[in-house]
Amino acid sequence: MKKLLGPMLYVAGSQSPDTWAFSVNLYLAGTHSARPPPLRLVFLDKNGAELPGAVEPHPEVAADFSAIQSPKAGVLWKWHVRLPREAAPKRVAYRFVPVDGAAPLEGVDDVKDVVIPERGGLPRAAFFSCNGGGSADAWNAVSKMPRPFGCWDDMKEQHEDPAGGFHLLLGGGDQVYADSIWYTSQELVDFRKLSLDEKLACELPENFHENLVARYVELYCERWNGSSGIAPMMARVPGLFTWDDHDIFDGWGSHEKLQACAWYRNIYSAAALAFEAFQLGGLKTADKTPRERKPGETHYLQTVRFAGDTCDLDVVALDLRSGRTTRVRSSGKVEHAVLSDAQWNALDAWRREHRERPEVGKKYRHVVVVSSVPLVHLRFGQATESMGGMMDLRDDMLDQWESHVHRGERTRLIMDLFRLAKDSCCAVTVVSGDVHVGARGLIRSRNPEHLPHGLTEAAIEQVTSSAVVHPPPGLLQFLGMRILAAEGVEDLPSFMQTELLPVGSDRYLRERNWLSLCVRRPGNAATSRPKLWLRWEAEHTAISTQVVVEPPPLL
Repeated sequence: MKKLLGPMLYVAGSQSPDTWAFSVNLYLAGTHSARPPPLRLVFLDKNGAELPGAVEPHPEVAADFSAIQSPKAGVLWKWHVRLPREAAPKRVAYRFVPVDGAAPLEGVDDVKDVVIPERGGLPRAAFFSCNGGGSADAWNAVSKMPRPFGCWDDMKEQHEDPAGGFHLLLGGGDQVYADSIWYTSQELVDFRKLSLDEKLACELPENFHENLVARYVELYCERWNGSSGIAPMMARVPGLFTWDDHDIFDGWGSHEKLQACAWYRNIYSAAALAFEAFQLGGLKTADKTPRERKPGETHYLQTVRFAGDTCDLDVVALDLRSGRTTRVRSSGKVEHAVLSDAQWNALDAWRREHRERPEVGKKYRHVVVVSSVPLVHLRFGQATESMGGMMDLRDDMLDQWESHVHRGERTRLIMDLFRLAKDSCCAVTVVSGDVHVGARGLIRSRNPEHLPHGLTEAAIEQVTSSAVVHPPPGLLQFLGMRILAAEGVEDLPSFMQTELLPVGSDRYLRERNWLSLCVRRPGNAATSRPKLWLRWEAEHTAISTQVVVEPPPLL
C-alpha cells in the first residue's frame, strides 16, 4: 500500500447550522476496490483525544484507476466525515491509523488545522484560479521567482492564524494545467504535426483513450503533491471546484472545426474522468471504473447551501466547458454555445427551488456564483477577434464571455441572475478567474423586471481573482491588450450596463493574487444586515479595496 496523492478534502452538498460535513479522499496504490484499505481515519480534538462517531466506519471507492498502465495506477478512497459545531469555531486534526497489522502509511503525517465553523455561522472561504503555467516558459518564470508558490504560502499562513482560518476552498478553474499532455503523449506529438484536414480524418491509435486517462492521472499526482502549493490547503480545507480550459487543454471549446473530431472527444473524456475523480471527489457514475465521457453528455453545475442562523449562503459553480458547442448549419452559418441546454435547465430548476424556499423574504440570503471566465472584462471587437485568428489567438478570443459570438448567451445569464436576486430576495455576487489579473466589475440594471420594490436600479458585483500561481502578464503585453480592447461602460439590451471599477490605485491588479470572502454577522441585527466582504490578497501589495455586498431588506 502506497500513497499516490492526498489527502484531499471536499465539501458536502448541503450544510446544516449544527454540523459540518465533508469527505477525505486518499489515492492509494496496492489496494483493491473490493476490499477497504487497512486504514482507519481518526479525528482528534485540540488535546489529541479521538472524536467518536466523526467518520463513517468504512470508506467507499470514489474512482478505480487500478487498471491503467501507469506507475500511478491505484484506487481513490473516500471517507465521509460529519462533525458537530459548537458555540465557537474549533480546530481539529486527523490521522490515518493502520489496522489488521498493516504497516504505517508513508508520506501521510497527522494533518492539523481543519477549522470547523461555529454553530449557525457561515464559512469563510478562499477563492483562487490559474494554479500553474500553460507553457514551459510560464513554468520557468514561476520557478525563477523567489517564492514560486508565494500566494499559497500566504493563504496557508492566514489559515493557521488562530484568529482566522478558512472553512471552504473555492477553485475557479485551471486548477491543474494539462497542456503538457500534448508533449508527454507521443501520439499527440505526432497529431500536432498534421494539417487540419489530416487531423479530421486521422484514425485513433489503439488504446488511445486508456493511455490518455493514465496521462491525466499522472498529471494530478505530479502537480498536486508536495509540501507547498495547493496540496497543504487541500488537505486542510474542504474544496469545491469548477473547471476551465486548462483542466482539459488550452482553449478547449473554442477550437471550432476540431471540436467534434474523435481525437478531441477522447482528450475531453480522459480529462473529464480525472476532473471528476480529483476535483469533484469521485466519478459521477455508480461504476467507479473509468468509462468514456462525451462532450455535452453531462454537465458539472454544482450548488451547495450553507444554512446560518441569521443568513444563508448558496454557492453556485457554473460549468463553462463541458457544454461548449460549435454548430455549422447547412447555410454555413456558425452558432456557438457556452452552456448546454441540460445545464440551463438545471440552473433554472435550482433558481425555482431557491425562490420557493420558506426563507424567501424572511431571512437574509447571499448567492455567490462562480464563473470561471469573467462576465465583465476587456472587450475585443469582431475585427480584433478575426485578426486574432491570423495570429493563432482566435481560441483565446472565443474563450471569453465578452466575445461577440457569446454576448447573447451572456445577456441571458446576466438577466437570469438579476431575476434570481429579485425573485429570491437575495444578493448575487459573481467571482471569476482566468484572465491573470485581478479586476472588479459592476453590472447594473434599470429593467423593471429586475428591480425590487422601491428601487430605481439593481446591481451585481463581480470580483475577478487571477492568478494564484501563473505569472501575471508583462507591462507592455498588458498595455497592448488594453489598446486593442474596449473597457469603458458598456450598454447591454434590456436597460443594463456593465462597468470596470478600480482595484486599489489601478483598474487592474497585475500581480498574483487570491480572494478571501466571508459573510459577517451584523453587530446590531435590528439595524444592520449580514454583509458579504470580498478582499484581494495580492502577493506583494496590501490591497485596501474591499467589495462589500449587502443583502436586500427583509419583506
